[in-house]
Amino acid sequence: MGRLPTHFAGRVITMRVPYEMAGELVVAGNVSGTQFNDALFTNNVDMPFEAHRVIPRVTALDASANVLAVQPNQDMLQSLVRVRLNDFGKNVMMLKNPTLMNVLTKGTSERTWEFAEPYYLVRSEGFQVAVDTLTLPVWDGGQFPDPDEPEQLLTQIRIEWGFQGFLLVIAPASESR
Repeated sequence: MGRLPTHFAGRVITMRVPYEMAGELVVAGNVSGTQFNDALFTNNVDMPFEAHRVIPRVTALDASANVLAVQPNQDMLQSLVRVRLNDFGKNVMMLKNPTLMNVLTKGTSERTWEFAEPYYLVRSEGFQVAVDTLTLPVWDGGQFPDPDEPEQLLTQIRIEWGFQGFLLVIAPASESR
């Protein structure tokens, strides 16, 4: 986790409430510009949101949107998704180009994008997350095929995206209040 400042906008931070803004999106292969609903990642409370990390995940689904029993590894799944990230409150693109998810994340177990310094959103600010998918590979998870069971083919993916951090409780504007 990044550094934890003691002040925000010149006021003392008295408490941090753990908080996450998460969403999921089901997408087929070879689709461009599919966007998460902006409301999912908009700070709509009166406390500043201090983001520390992004947690992106991908889950393989069949044609009925059921999770495949045998999943491809995250490295492969994340290499099928390009992301665009915009902070619409500050009008700042956070990625220069659409970026493969597996390039954003660190490590092979945590798979998070950690911010060295907290990133702040005040009320009505938020992130706009859009994705492009590449061609999905042929995958049935059938390492041990059963002739009596129909194969479940990978036909779509569920993209899970979460911003984790804290809501900041700020000291009152004055001692007389």
